[in-house]
Amino acid sequence: MIKVRREKKRCGHAELRKVLGDVELPTIPAVVTEAIDRIADPESGLKDVADVIGRDPGLSARLLSMANSAVYAPRHPIAAVDRAVMMLGRNHVESLLVSLAASGAVNQVAVPGFDLVAFWSTASWRAATANEVSNIVDRDRRAENFTASLLLDVSVPVIVRCRPEYEEVLRRWREGEAPLRELEREVFGFTHGVVAAWMFEEWGFPGSLRTAVAEDGDPETDPVEYPVVRVVAELGGPGDAEEVVARVVERLSRVFGLDGAECEELVLQAREASAALARSLV
Repeated sequence: MIKVRREKKRCGHAELRKVLGDVELPTIPAVVTEAIDRIADPESGLKDVADVIGRDPGLSARLLSMANSAVYAPRHPIAAVDRAVMMLGRNHVESLLVSLAASGAVNQVAVPGFDLVAFWSTASWRAATANEVSNIVDRDRRAENFTASLLLDVSVPVIVRCRPEYEEVLRRWREGEAPLRELEREVFGFTHGVVAAWMFEEWGFPGSLRTAVAEDGDPETDPVEYPVVRVVAELGGPGDAEEVVARVVERLSRVFGLDGAECEELVLQAREASAALARSLV
């Protein structure tokens, strides 16, 4: 279960301020932190969690939208928050709350013209793919893999807002000059995954989620803690859709020993399933 811990600001706070400059990172809504606290409290039932979420009509609507998406594939449409909470369970409700809070905050600071629709479409495709792969190879951490894959690039709109020169870094990456993390280190001395981890530290998100977004090793050669997240990260890479899918399928086959044809079907189905999820995040 993902747990949000109320922590004192550590070194990430100072480093994040260097990135943000005068831009203020939006805070997480109190109703979200209260709901997550209820989830983490063994004395609170799911009805208590649903009651807290239900106080915020906007949050309720977005959570219902995600719960009704093809990623979760309910047999019948879910019209009430308490039903959604019961169906999803603590782990996935907590995952969706973290995802909704982070996406809502980042959407507020994105510069005019930043394509949030395309951004969240890619993020949702990654998350849906991670969800399905986790069902096969890492079921116990399915919620964590889903959330980390969804929020893997969540700092990108923030860096674009605060550091205009980042657009040039992204251009060089899209043109295939070098891996993004190498270009980021060359220009800034940090990666966008590390910035995301600093943001999550600022918000009191758990260490496991910070680790999952910050690590950038290759699971074929490096001892990474979240190999599913690292492999599906390729879905955000340069190239057309066919090239990206082929790259991810090859990686899934090599890292996890999965059948290539089955992997391709899984990735393509995840893309279709992620459309409604993406709409709930914009």
